[in-house]
Amino acid sequence: MVEKRESPSAYGEHAKKIKLDENKKDDIAIDSELLGDQSSYSGGNEQEKHEDEDDDAAVAAAASLVSDAETANAAAAALSHQQPHHHHHHHQQLHQQQQQQLHQRLAYENHYGQQLHAASAAVNAAQHHRSGDTILQPTTLPQGGGSKPPHGSDEWHRVRRENHKEVERRRRELINLGIKELAQLIPTPDTNKAQILQRGIEFIRRLKENENNNIEKWTLEKLLTEQAVSELNALNEKLKAELERAYREIELLRRKLEEKGA
Repeated sequence: MVEKRESPSAYGEHAKKIKLDENKKDDIAIDSELLGDQSSYSGGNEQEKHEDEDDDAAVAAAASLVSDAETANAAAAALSHQQPHHHHHHHQQLHQQQQQQLHQRLAYENHYGQQLHAASAAVNAAQHHRSGDTILQPTTLPQGGGSKPPHGSDEWHRVRRENHKEVERRRRELINLGIKELAQLIPTPDTNKAQILQRGIEFIRRLKENENNNIEKWTLEKLLTEQAVSELNALNEKLKAELERAYREIELLRRKLEEKGA
């Protein structure tokens, strides 16, 4: 009894039909996603619209490449699953065709896989560029400066007098603070500013005289100390020479005693 087998062409057409239905579903999903993206970015400016159109074109190209690759895979898979003919010669031809289709499928997948990778990279770069452009830049508010009165006006003179008074007040505060600190440093019971300044001058003069006297005294002491150190060094050298001479005499006497004992 001869078993009825489905022809290879019918099997391939059936597989292609199933795959095309799936591709149509994928195309519908991709189209709806693209429509959603277009509606979400419809309120942007012209530059964003152009960028969206470029991104959509890149996505559509990538989807087309994927669809073509899947179609080629389905055709190759259908050919690889076909049943061999009962004739040996036909079986060899079919096997050769399958091998050829397999090599073509591998080359096809490699070629379009590279294109798909490049398209995906382009889409990612475009999205990254668009997201970078939408980052809000920090804004700085201008600082408003106060308006100055016209030169020579009454308001200008009034402001000038107030500034002068403020400067003079600060100067007097510094002078009073310095006199108060000076009164704490010098031994005087006076509270009059002029007397405090006079006592301060006298006190500083005495300090300078004492410093000069101390410098002279310290200089003399330094000279005397250096002279004493020099004399001590000379005496030390003299003692060292006498000690070495005594050691030599002791060594000479020891040798003489050894010679007499021998």
